[in-house]
Amino acid sequence: MIYELRTVTYKPGSMSEVLSLNRKTHEIFSPKYGETLGLWVAEIGALNRLWRLCAYDSHEDYRKKREGLAKDARWQSEHLSKVSEHLVQHETRILTPVVPVQAPEAAGNIYEYRYYRTAPGQASRYAAQMERAAAVRSRHVCDVGMWITESGQPDEFSHMVAHPSMEARTAQRAALMADAEWAAIQSEIAALLVDARSEVLVPLAWSKMR
Repeated sequence: MIYELRTVTYKPGSMSEVLSLNRKTHEIFSPKYGETLGLWVAEIGALNRLWRLCAYDSHEDYRKKREGLAKDARWQSEHLSKVSEHLVQHETRILTPVVPVQAPEAAGNIYEYRYYRTAPGQASRYAAQMERAAAVRSRHVCDVGMWITESGQPDEFSHMVAHPSMEARTAQRAALMADAEWAAIQSEIAALLVDARSEVLVPLAWSKMR
């Protein structure tokens, strides 16, 4: 299994129209051209962006489905021809899972996507430590997924966390930071990082993860 996290930036003032079109054409895309696990916009972070997380069986499955999408007449006429005038930029990450992707049990969450640039060649080492930490983290937060970025960004590890609310996020992160086991792991891996960033995302009404 591999995942694609595609982030599309649109012109300011166009998001209402873009999201309306996305809702109408979502069934053209998913699951035929990739099982869409989540669709989000940013609450905190870069604005005017649509985030889409899709699952594929393999690289070959990804390639075939993207080729099929490019040839789909409905997608071209009902979606691309209408959103292209608003488009500013595409970013795509191909992600290899470190732990299995698991949607939260309850809906009504916010999601935090955290991504880390490691020192050259250290992403796998960092990911191994985070995999070891998954059980510790699960006492305090709901990790939706952890990944190594295979293409799109070099030396990158990322993970997504679901929180019931911003207030819950604050409380859950405080509890995590107070956990001695997590603190010990952090002290081991902090030196592997050269940059760390975060986006707080809100799921769309038609997102599978909510």
